[in-house]
Amino acid sequence: MKFRESINTCFKKYIVFHGRASRSEYWYFFLFTTIISFILQISTDTYSAVETVTIYEWIWHAFIFMPTLSVSVRRLHDVDKSGWWLLLFFTIIGVLVLLYWFIQKGKEKKGI
Repeated sequence: MKFRESINTCFKKYIVFHGRASRSEYWYFFLFTTIISFILQISTDTYSAVETVTIYEWIWHAFIFMPTLSVSVRRLHDVDKSGWWLLLFFTIIGVLVLLYWFIQKGKEKKGI
């Protein structure tokens, strides 16, 4: 999946938690959100003497919360894991486990 296609897919499937997400879909969306967040952070630091979170950053993070959550759950489905495993994010070691699963190649779909 190409960069633009993966971003469009993630926003079209804004709250779709079933199905699968390929590695490229997940990581291109991750890259896109990281770049935009970085740009917002740099622009905040440029125009502010105090490190603060601007309203634009709050809006951006609120806007991408659901698509990020849904693409993460779909990515876990692609490696044959339940979306509930995403709760491991709240533990220190769990972040490493999730990272390992997110970089794995997806499992083959089981045919009928």
